[in-house]
Amino acid sequence: MLEALARQDHAGLRAAVARHPNTPPALLEALAATEPGAVLSNPALPLLRLAHPRLLLNTPRATLLALVGSPAAPDWLRRHALAHPDTGVVAAAASHPDLTPAQLAALAEHPAWQVRSRVAARPDLRDDTLRALAADPDYGVRMYVAARPDLPPAVQAQLRQDPSAFVRQVLARPAPQR
Repeated sequence: MLEALARQDHAGLRAAVARHPNTPPALLEALAATEPGAVLSNPALPLLRLAHPRLLLNTPRATLLALVGSPAAPDWLRRHALAHPDTGVVAAAASHPDLTPAQLAALAEHPAWQVRSRVAARPDLRDDTLRALAADPDYGVRMYVAARPDLPPAVQAQLRQDPSAFVRQVLARPAPQR
């Protein structure tokens, strides 16, 4: 019955199936791509993970990105994503609002500029992490730092002297009106 409901066009029905505690693991994995928040809020998920330790971790890339990008992504899934070999998965995790300062500091040193730029765009960085990103070897990361409306004066002064004209241009743009 749950399988038939999951095939319906009605998103509300699919989400209800994804949240239902009796939904089989294979069906949950199938629903995760379109209903990631509902799957992650399924009350049986912690027990299912005990029975199926790789549940939701061996899913297709697009599904994993949807799960990691969900505000409901739990700590165990974020930890998995932060250590993932796919840069896109790590970058998706770098945007999650519940990362710790230690996780953000580690991501600020990630080898991929795409991950560091996601960190640079976050509003919740500690000053030491922000200063480190303002000195990043990749000008794209420094551009993300320069685009922040909350730059401390010392970081602004540092970026005004940046070797990249692009970084200096971004810094010189007026802040958007809110």
